[in-house]
Amino acid sequence: MSNELLSPEEMSEADRLTIAAGAIDGIGLMRRAGEAVAAEIFRRYPAAKRVHVLCGPGNNGGDGYVIARCLATAGVDTVVWASGTPKPGSDAALAAGECPVKPRSLANFAAEAGAVVVDALYGAGLSKPLSSEAARTVGVVTSLALPVVAVDLPSGVSGDSGQVLGHAFRAGVTVTFARKKPGHLLLPGRKLCGEVVLADIGITDGVIARIRPQTFENTPALWLDVFPIPGVDTHKYKRGHVGVFSGGPNATGAARLAALAAARIGAGAVTVLSPANAMQV
Repeated sequence: MSNELLSPEEMSEADRLTIAAGAIDGIGLMRRAGEAVAAEIFRRYPAAKRVHVLCGPGNNGGDGYVIARCLATAGVDTVVWASGTPKPGSDAALAAGECPVKPRSLANFAAEAGAVVVDALYGAGLSKPLSSEAARTVGVVTSLALPVVAVDLPSGVSGDSGQVLGHAFRAGVTVTFARKKPGHLLLPGRKLCGEVVLADIGITDGVIARIRPQTFENTPALWLDVFPIPGVDTHKYKRGHVGVFSGGPNATGAARLAALAAARIGAGAVTVLSPANAMQV
């Protein structure tokens, strides 16, 4: 069921279980993630003059190095800005080693109008405010009004709560993997994600079922099979009768709104119970 939400910890477990099953290794998942984001960039920004890819030291940054490799290999003018160095021997280090673009220090970040920014700094797992150099980068990108493609979640937004941890990027599109995270739907993170694209990187429904997530996006798939849909020949009084108590002449608005809402969701009959002196209103 694709309306399941995964916390950052559950997403890490989904990665672990997928790798343990042997179908794909860690660097394979990273390559698929980066390729999915690169495909969105090609589709949305085919005329971009330059793409600045911001890479953190962890797996989110590893996705960024894959993205930069895909873009550069396709002939896109690509600049990589790194915050820290991936741990030696990690999947992110392997991805960085495969990237033909030499990284520059994020502390010196500079960009120009017409460019696109890929935020692959920290993603959903961040639990503390952005570093000063990352916060400065947010300021530069915001001042230039550059379009941002976020990997997993805009850096600075909590994947658990959607809260902004000091500073955060405002993305036009966010590409996440396997399942959405709470931070994609909860304010203010929801406003900072832009359009959320869910990419399949090979984490199966069976793996998600083993995690047994308990948080879900409220879509019809969650409740439609138990929604009480009446038959076409059902009498109105078998479809629920709602009574709404109204206040006096100057206090009828809430009752009217509630009555209209009850009628709209399918109540068979709705009665507004009003004091005599408010009847004319």
